[in-house]
Amino acid sequence: MAVRDGKVTPAPGRVEVARGERVALRVTSDRADTLHVHGFDKELALPAGQEATLILTVDRTGLFEVETHESELVLTQLLVR
Repeated sequence: MAVRDGKVTPAPGRVEVARGERVALRVTSDRADTLHVHGFDKELALPAGQEATLILTVDRTGLFEVETHESELVLTQLLVR
């Protein structure tokens, strides 16, 4: 995923994963920001212009938004079944 000029590429969507699965979220942002995964209390600093990767094991079911803190952009949604 990439954030550039306040827009997310690819367009935010929904990714379905199985409970217990490991998920790698790779994000590049043109501005320094923080990546946050709701429901898992996971955050990752996003340095400007560099790819950052957050790896987590999704251990609960539900629908969880992945967003940036400063720009408040939704990057994707994780649907954990």
